Amino acid sequence: MSFLRRVLEGRPDGLRATLRRAVRGAPPASTETPPVASAPPRAPEPGERALALGREPPRDVTPPEGFEVVLHREALAPGRIIDVIVGGRDIAIANVDGTFHAIANACSHAEGPLAEGTLEGCTVTCPYHAWSFDVRDGSCVNAPWKPVRSYAVKVVGDAVCVEL
Repeated sequence: MSFLRRVLEGRPDGLRATLRRAVRGAPPASTETPPVASAPPRAPEPGERALALGREPPRDVTPPEGFEVVLHREALAPGRIIDVIVGGRDIAIANVDGTFHAIANACSHAEGPLAEGTLEGCTVTCPYHAWSFDVRDGSCVNAPWKPVRSYAVKVVGDAVCVEL
């Protein structure tokens, strides 16, 4: 049953869980008195609430020809992977030790959301059936004849840009 729940609900820190919390609101407050804060919490910037990213993509950057700005360089910490929709495509963006990589966000085996999988080094593992892919080139560890599409990535200033 836990496998089915994970497939339907995603990881606790994944995009589906984040969106579900945003739609449902915060959990009920406890009856304890909250600690006194030194400063009020800041309001999230546009886009932060929906994607749970730290920063919105820079708007003052002109991407190279054929590329689109997808996120702010500091919005994705090393060792993390997220999905973005750009140009009508669902793309998984991974930060591997400060280097960004982009692959299609659909596993070639069962179309599982790779951005909700586990990223270890340069390998992301699909949450559905544990197929693994190299985020640098989209190659599949389990079935080399079934890669996913990879996209060229360039960092321009603070903008992470993906070639479409």
